[in-house]
Amino acid sequence: MSFRKFNMDTQQQNFWKETINKEKLLSLCWLRRYQPDPCRPPPRKRERRKLFRLPKIEVKEEEKEKEEAEEERKKVAAKIAEKAKNTSVTVSIPNDMRPVTPQTRALLYDGFSKEEKGRYQYLKARVSKGPDEKYEYPFTTSWDYGWRLGDMVKYQTPAHGRSAIIQGTFYRKNGIFASQEATDVVD
Repeated sequence: MSFRKFNMDTQQQNFWKETINKEKLLSLCWLRRYQPDPCRPPPRKRERRKLFRLPKIEVKEEEKEKEEAEEERKKVAAKIAEKAKNTSVTVSIPNDMRPVTPQTRALLYDGFSKEEKGRYQYLKARVSKGPDEKYEYPFTTSWDYGWRLGDMVKYQTPAHGRSAIIQGTFYRKNGIFASQEATDVVD
């Protein structure tokens, strides 16, 4: 077997690349010039269809039909109104919320919200009450925890001094003025 040896150096390789690129460019230029747009599909032959035309309707007939339809609507509306007058239906909406006290309701009609009166004070007074004071029974399951808790336990803050909870959680051992202990060692 005889092998063909290519003695190509860098200059010959570059020449070879350049000729290949020129051929590609020439073929693309030819396609662009002599072939239609490749993205656009070829045009289809359109066949003329016979157009469907609506029959002519006289305007007077249309107006008569509209008037008749409106008269029928008025008759139906009159019948419904007459039935509504004869039958009285009372709809009772269940109210699970306790009624508002007259003092709180009076706040609603006293001034404007912009002046922090009226609706503003009414809502502020309603928020200050807990759900067990406003409702007969708990609506959501999250209200079960702590429902009527005020009846069972009375919380009181100490009259003098700090409470131990605040002192233990808020003030930390390590700080500028903290007292040093035997276990506090900086390595």
